[in-house]
Amino acid sequence: MKTLRLLMLASLMLMGCSIMKAGGKDSKVVIAYVTSWSKIMPNPEYMTHINYAFGHVNETFNGVRIDNENRLRDIVSLKQVKPELKVLLSIGGWGSGRFSEMAADDNNREAFAKDCRRVVDEFQLDGIDIDWEYPTSSAAKISSSPDDTKNFTLMMKAIRKAIGKKKLLTLATVANANYIDFKKINSSIDLVNVMAYDMASAPKHHSALYRSDNSGRITSHESVNAHLVAGVPLSKLVLGMPFYGRGGDKYPNFKNYHEANANDFTLQWDDVAKVPYYADKDGELVFGYENPASLAIKCQYILDNDLRGGMYWDYAGDNMQSDLRRTVYESLMVNRKGEEAPRQVLVLTERGGQHGGFTDAALLWLSEKAKTMNFKITEINNTKPITEAYLSQFHLIIQLDFPPYTWTDEAQKVFIKYIDEGWGRWIGFHHATLLGEFDGYPMWPWFSNFMGGVRFNNYVAKRADGMVISEDPLHPVMKGLKGTFMIPDDEWYTYDKSPRLQPGIHVLAHVDEYSYTPSSDIKMGDHPVIWTNESKKARNIYFQIGHSKRLLETESFKVMFENAIQWMFDK
Repeated sequence: MKTLRLLMLASLMLMGCSIMKAGGKDSKVVIAYVTSWSKIMPNPEYMTHINYAFGHVNETFNGVRIDNENRLRDIVSLKQVKPELKVLLSIGGWGSGRFSEMAADDNNREAFAKDCRRVVDEFQLDGIDIDWEYPTSSAAKISSSPDDTKNFTLMMKAIRKAIGKKKLLTLATVANANYIDFKKINSSIDLVNVMAYDMASAPKHHSALYRSDNSGRITSHESVNAHLVAGVPLSKLVLGMPFYGRGGDKYPNFKNYHEANANDFTLQWDDVAKVPYYADKDGELVFGYENPASLAIKCQYILDNDLRGGMYWDYAGDNMQSDLRRTVYESLMVNRKGEEAPRQVLVLTERGGQHGGFTDAALLWLSEKAKTMNFKITEINNTKPITEAYLSQFHLIIQLDFPPYTWTDEAQKVFIKYIDEGWGRWIGFHHATLLGEFDGYPMWPWFSNFMGGVRFNNYVAKRADGMVISEDPLHPVMKGLKGTFMIPDDEWYTYDKSPRLQPGIHVLAHVDEYSYTPSSDIKMGDHPVIWTNESKKARNIYFQIGHSKRLLETESFKVMFENAIQWMFDK
């Protein structure tokens, strides 16, 4: 950090003025780029500013053309939910031309600036964001001129004059701080959004924080230094972070975070560059991207170095559970500390009754594990809250004490999508295989299929201890367990057939029915008690056990439960 501090001092000396820190603890910003072509409506909870992408210089070089004006109006309407939200129109983007011609002509430049004012007023915007990539360069296959940098300054001053002092004027800038005279535009602008991404492609990482063997042409840290030296005050410097990754010959060159998967590659962590990546069998980087851990570190960097805030491209790149968005917002605006946002876990319970002791003990155990495993519990006691929007926010559903009946029709449909389409993960206990006609409810055929095509047949009414035998000691859920272990004081459901007969069912353990203490004549023969349905996109595990609070005093059960949660959270 010494280098950065020295460069900050040099920057202050160059500007001939003193610059306060980012304005105090309440002045941080989180800027989300939201695109005209994406369908998802952003949740305003996770940003302070939205930059709507994109507007463009029009064909006659004297005004603004906006992509998908109706979507922009919808985005602005979010201010009814969060009045303090700021919405800006981003004009430009890669390949968006006619800036050079517009800015070079006095009349066109003034007309363009006035049209920026018209757009701000008509759409009730909070300002304009300029994304001219890049003045004096034709790299984006647009026209350019050696005079672009000078004319960029004139353009920004004209826009500032047109929109007034109360509206925001910001810009996106390339990582190396080239192309723009920041000292000359400083009095006209409010924020500088540094595009600290696309700084390389595989086999180099495109958004490394620090320099390592894997980092590209420039790093985020070096980009910040470059902007400070170029004259950008700390109070205006916003670090950009990508919600996508870049590959090369062996992996697609662009994948959003929610689309990225390892396939035949292994997940690696660069502890110098502070970023994750996928590597091939030779250890070569094939895809560099960001995850909650790396973004939390970048957020801590922003806080430690008093930058104004963070920006990300783009909102739609995140997953359904908003892991990246929540990490950035909560780190910078809520916790004031770079931390991965907790995973969201939905726990279904009935509470009370004969399973009450198990449920209470399990919830207490889960609340303690939540602290060390970084997850947050939401408990519901019926399925009425379950809608698509509601269920999509959860990484994991734990069906702790809840049967496969009494579900609303909507909850059934949404849960099927959750499992079949792989929105998240699922852990089920005991009651989840109470399949048949119970309490006036018909059997749910899909759920029976999910559980291996079984139907409940009988159970050991007088609870018994039973010896469980592991069939796959290498499976992550069975890690650290002995080949056999005793499960106390449980009911042991029997079914009309063994779930292992259904293709896709992977049995991890079965019970030795002759080990029951006290003994029972109720036997099934082949009696699996722990299994997973590998035909479903959602990772899942079912434990037939789950009746007695003594399970939470049993080490083997607690090891399996914790292993199962960790397996659900692993990539």
